[in-house]
Amino acid sequence: MYYYKQYVNHMLRFYARYCDKNLKSFKKPADMKNWFAVKKVLDKLSEKDKNIIIEVYRRRDTLADNIYEVSKELGIDQNVIWTMLNKVTKKIAQERELI
Repeated sequence: MYYYKQYVNHMLRFYARYCDKNLKSFKKPADMKNWFAVKKVLDKLSEKDKNIIIEVYRRRDTLADNIYEVSKELGIDQNVIWTMLNKVTKKIAQERELI
């Protein structure tokens, strides 16, 4: 596993839980940078793909379990979601200058 994946997963979870809130302040400048990096990358996706990613990260189980449940509910192969997440994770890491 790449060193940045765990950090980006944290960023995605935070974003997914608060993306529909009108955030006006963040506890730390890094939180704001993280939130906007995720937003910038996700806003470039189709609405469907963006919603799938947000649904995966909004849930409170393990990432693998969340992907399993979302794939089952939406009738999408788990591998498709894993591939999507791997690509998005890398783009977010690049946007945040982690790689």
